[in-house]
Amino acid sequence: MNKLLSVFVLLGFTFVKAQEEPEAMPDCLYCKRMDENSGFLVSYSFCQAEKTCLKDAWNYINRDCTTDWVKGSKIKLQDCNPNTINCPDEFVSTAEKYGTYENATWTLPEGAMCDIKVDARNSKVARVIFDETSYLGIEGKYKIGEVITIENERKTIKIYNAAPSGALTFLISFSGAAHLATAVASALLVAASL
Repeated sequence: MNKLLSVFVLLGFTFVKAQEEPEAMPDCLYCKRMDENSGFLVSYSFCQAEKTCLKDAWNYINRDCTTDWVKGSKIKLQDCNPNTINCPDEFVSTAEKYGTYENATWTLPEGAMCDIKVDARNSKVARVIFDETSYLGIEGKYKIGEVITIENERKTIKIYNAAPSGALTFLISFSGAAHLATAVASALLVAASL
């Protein structure tokens, strides 16, 4: 009797646990990123009921969606139920790291997201670049391959795997930098001493 009760309790716990953790929707993440990065003639929309992303859904008159098509740029990251995982350690910029780069190749599993933490409070400026990928989603107005500069603050950048399927490998490059005013002041001091 106790074994039977244990089985029912275990099954009940598993059922409740499954209901608490909704499944990640990689197509939703893909749709979000693709629409945010598309031009004005192209759009990507997501149907949550079908878990489907469709390019130019407006062009398909008879393509029904019981929950309505949602434009990818209107999707919030949490709507896609991404699995949150641990990112590489926080990058803390210091004077010793000026002009040096810390490069790392990293992989995000399918349907995953993480928070990249960059601290520029000690050195005033830090930089990060995400590169060597086409499907990395970056929250905010950041783009793949562009330098992201953080000044006088600790910043968290949310990234997510927006590939159509599978894991996503990409490059993260961190560097410290001198604030422009500090660099100019240093140059003036050197010039004055000559």
